Amino acid sequence: MRQGVLVSFGIYIHFPYCRSKCPYCDFASYPAKAIDFALWDEKYADALTAYARRLPDKTVSSVFFGGGTPSLMPPELVGSIIAKTKALWACADDMEISMEANPCSVDLDKLKAYRAAGITRLSLGVQALNDADLKFLGRLHSVEQALRAVSDAKQVFDEVSADLIYARPTQTYAQWQSELDQALSLNLKHLSLYQLTLEEGTYFYKKGLKMPEDGLCADLFTLTDRMTYQAGLPRYEVSNHAAKGHECRHNLLYWQGGEWIGVGPAAHGRFTQNGRFIAAAESRIPAEWMRHTGGEEIVLTPKEKAEELILMALRTEKGLNREDFKTVIGQDFELFLDGEVLQDYQMDGLMICDKKGLRATAKGLLLLNALCRSLINV
Repeated sequence: MRQGVLVSFGIYIHFPYCRSKCPYCDFASYPAKAIDFALWDEKYADALTAYARRLPDKTVSSVFFGGGTPSLMPPELVGSIIAKTKALWACADDMEISMEANPCSVDLDKLKAYRAAGITRLSLGVQALNDADLKFLGRLHSVEQALRAVSDAKQVFDEVSADLIYARPTQTYAQWQSELDQALSLNLKHLSLYQLTLEEGTYFYKKGLKMPEDGLCADLFTLTDRMTYQAGLPRYEVSNHAAKGHECRHNLLYWQGGEWIGVGPAAHGRFTQNGRFIAAAESRIPAEWMRHTGGEEIVLTPKEKAEELILMALRTEKGLNREDFKTVIGQDFELFLDGEVLQDYQMDGLMICDKKGLRATAKGLLLLNALCRSLINV
């Protein structure tokens, strides 16, 4: 039984500022102006303290700094947040502390300072390995800067990941094959590889950007699977690939039913308190969050929690673990699914349901969102 994630507890820290807004990004991020880092330090500490009063008995297994661009944060602020976390909660000896970083906002000295502050894992937003597409994606760095940042990060951290976006307009099969081959040649233990999607409200969405055909996207997904597997970085989640033992443990909390709190504008959390499943969402507006207003918490019903567990777990290679699900919900997962639909999916080679649990096949992952809409027994 995989109890590790179920007893783990994570903290997500959201830093909402960037140097500029990327045209594909729908996250809560805002172009940086004058930032009062001392005030942010105070407000992060206040929020962490408030959660510690509510959830004093947790043991923190992971912290994740996301954004926005967390690598705009001074190392001193990052260190202060980590120190506050350790002062408020018991922390695992092998606590994973991840940070997202943009290549143009770090150098070797700054990375060393982040390491000294407590960061153990760095995720670099490379996004593309040709300058024309970097410009198209609104990125401020060049390929040369990205490669230098990867090289510097490998000198400082044992755990380094790179993000790339593929299935870009006009991108061909051969172009992605070459680009992915270059990414794999960096010899990283983790890659996050996302297909470009048009998110409502983004510049690309408003522009009505013409996207690649579904057939090409499916071929690119299959190619990505094959190349990463052959390179020793098999897929462990729809968009994430890692050597064994180098998966992002914090993200596994999201996908495998763990608990975490979200601190900062637009941060989300999922945790239990007094036997209740709580979904928390902070205000997206930095000024509101600073005043501790605009946030929301709702108590999930067991059915809502069950559906969320199913949807998230099916994104992973291992899928939904039967025993873990029953530990959390108290019932078998089949009770929340349309049995006839599930049987059809199995006959069509889209899903596998057995004594271990439920998981999507490689073919099923291509259609996962649509499959889940029909599968969940509403």
